[in-house]
Amino acid sequence: MKKLIEKINLVFFGLMVPAVILRLFNLGYSDYQGDEIKALYLPGDGQNFFSYLLDQRKGPVQFIITYLLKFINPDYTNQLLIRLPFSLAGILSVFFFYKLVRAHFGKRVALISALLLGSNGFFVAFSRIVQYQSFVVLFMILALYMLTLAVKRPNYKHKGVIWAFVFWALGILSHYDAVFILPFVVYLMSVWLKRNFKSDPKALKTLIISLAISGAMLLAFYIPFVLSISESTLSYWSGRISGDVSAKISSSKYLFSVYQPIYVVHFYILASLLGFAFLYYKAYGAKLPKKIKFKSAASYLALFAWFFIPFAFMEGLVYIPGTHIYAYILPVMIIIGIGLDGMLDFLLEKLPGTVFAWGFQVILFLIFMFIFAQSYAVFVDNSKEYPWEEERFLAWTFPEPTPVYHLSLFGFPYFRDWEGISAFVKQYPEITSYSTNERKSIVRYFVPLEKDTNKAGFYIHIRNPQTFTETASSEKSQYWMEKYDPIFTLTKSSQDYVRMYIMEPGTLKEINEKGY
Repeated sequence: MKKLIEKINLVFFGLMVPAVILRLFNLGYSDYQGDEIKALYLPGDGQNFFSYLLDQRKGPVQFIITYLLKFINPDYTNQLLIRLPFSLAGILSVFFFYKLVRAHFGKRVALISALLLGSNGFFVAFSRIVQYQSFVVLFMILALYMLTLAVKRPNYKHKGVIWAFVFWALGILSHYDAVFILPFVVYLMSVWLKRNFKSDPKALKTLIISLAISGAMLLAFYIPFVLSISESTLSYWSGRISGDVSAKISSSKYLFSVYQPIYVVHFYILASLLGFAFLYYKAYGAKLPKKIKFKSAASYLALFAWFFIPFAFMEGLVYIPGTHIYAYILPVMIIIGIGLDGMLDFLLEKLPGTVFAWGFQVILFLIFMFIFAQSYAVFVDNSKEYPWEEERFLAWTFPEPTPVYHLSLFGFPYFRDWEGISAFVKQYPEITSYSTNERKSIVRYFVPLEKDTNKAGFYIHIRNPQTFTETASSEKSQYWMEKYDPIFTLTKSSQDYVRMYIMEPGTLKEINEKGY
């Protein structure tokens, strides 16, 4: 028994420690990036809490979290604190994902799948930002895990179903992506109903209570949300589907490679193909079945549907799926686990006593170490700020992303001391305008002035900006940078990452006429 406990602890140590390192180390380093600012609770003048929630494009969970954190850190200056709940949600996701997969597909599949979740660039990035994704993933996994307990453990037969629907509702209240676990929910509920509906008089009551609680949670928010939905929100959704909001190329494969730049996408594709082959083999065997049987293959078919439905939706109907592809990457990790586990079983059965099975396990270990080390270099190490800077990794160099693609970038190390810039700006209340080569969605939170080059004022030049546009924002700004010295700088490694100027208001011609 003691040896078994030690073995289990060793497995969890090897699984959870890397996940914790990738999600917690250097968590407070970066400035808020893009959509992180949109997740903060920043109501307008006189706007109450509920009306603020209804004005957003997403479910309310992330805003409720940042609203509560506002009582501890009212100005959101502690990035570590504000990101911490989202990071912890990501860590818990790895733990419960292991338990979920183990309950259905065995220990080895669970370990492989959870190691993938713990080291995958998307899911690491989600856990390092103030955004909904880590809670969506956690609530989806918890919903399926609770239903699994309801099916497999008598003491969870009723409370497991209730908790499952509560967690699922919380997932959908975090983001609509949570609906994509529906195929596996249907599978588990069909098993539960078949076992309990006729034999247990409490089953109907449990089902009604579960649907009533989760339905009340969802309708309490989404009915007023739909009734008050704005034209700008509808336009945004329509643009994501049609691609009208961006003239850039959308490629999920390319975006995946930005988050995990060296060979990881190739591993996922090949291992996925192996997984689909073993998924079919475990469901129906080596030969084509004369008749498709659902009963014996239900869990594998449900897993495939969990992958296929969001994959078809994201890649077939939505022009810019962006990082929402995590909705089908999550079940893909289980499918990869089934494939790699199946290959190991094949080697152990067909080639017993040879070095092939041992060699296969060594190769897998090296692959997971490689993925972990790569994710650490990308997201945790901040000596170089990939993807905005060239960064060496072992024998490779991470390639700089190509701006012609639609890039949804967050979670990467990025520090430009925007709080210091904001404090400097406040020293000049008479200046009301600014210009910059940085993304407006970032700057407007820290510098709440009018963006107008002719009226500026302040010019804030960022080295390696998130716009990937290194040049000055206008001829006037370029002229002023060449002629005058900056009055505020941020210097790292002997290079200025921020140069801030105070320009004379007016067009370039007008300031030249004034003698500047």
